[in-house]
Amino acid sequence: MKKKPKIKAVIFDLDGTLLDSLQDIAESMNLALAESGYPEHKLEAYKDFVGNGLFELTKKALPAAHRKEADVEAMAEKFWNHYEESWFLHTNTYPGILYLIQLCVSHKIKVAILSNKVHYFTKKMIRHYFRGVMINQGKNPFGIYSGEQPDKPMKPDPTRALELADRLKVKPENIAFLGDQAVDIETAKNAGMISVGAAWGYDGRAALEKAGADMVFDSAAEFASYLEMIPIV
Repeated sequence: MKKKPKIKAVIFDLDGTLLDSLQDIAESMNLALAESGYPEHKLEAYKDFVGNGLFELTKKALPAAHRKEADVEAMAEKFWNHYEESWFLHTNTYPGILYLIQLCVSHKIKVAILSNKVHYFTKKMIRHYFRGVMINQGKNPFGIYSGEQPDKPMKPDPTRALELADRLKVKPENIAFLGDQAVDIETAKNAGMISVGAAWGYDGRAALEKAGADMVFDSAAEFASYLEMIPIV
């Protein structure tokens, strides 16, 4: 961007931006597929499967001839049976993420999370990975968040992003939306927010630039350094 925007808040995507959760997702889905006699997929393939909610993940994982609604629903249930037991085995924050969150808090930059992961599970993961002492906070900084909900559209629809803006009490043009996939960049643009690409995640720099991201950073620490230059409000 020609002029540096005034960032007063950051909305984070969850999977692939804050958390590297791909292995646990892939292993759970592969177990579900194997149980039904379907072929499994390599870990790398799941980078193209995630990002648009459970239904799309399951649909992409299934063979093309077995993607009827009933097939998808049955496989999604099998996936959840495995994922609810193993979501924490390999999942962890990306390098520099906790520092990035600390910097936002110390610079009075408000934070929130917007995910296409089921809402109650988004809450579960936020509580597990970002509670209290992990970031030298007396409380979880992510008190404002939104996961997939049946009565609300998913990303890239801007509805939930704008709802978060209202809850943050920050104008969309002053919110950086940080995500690792094209769907996140599209969401930011649809909501009138600053689109920031997390190149350390699943899509990579080239895909984020192609999607038209306003800025792309190769690491969480690099984005933190950018934010550090913004005067404390």
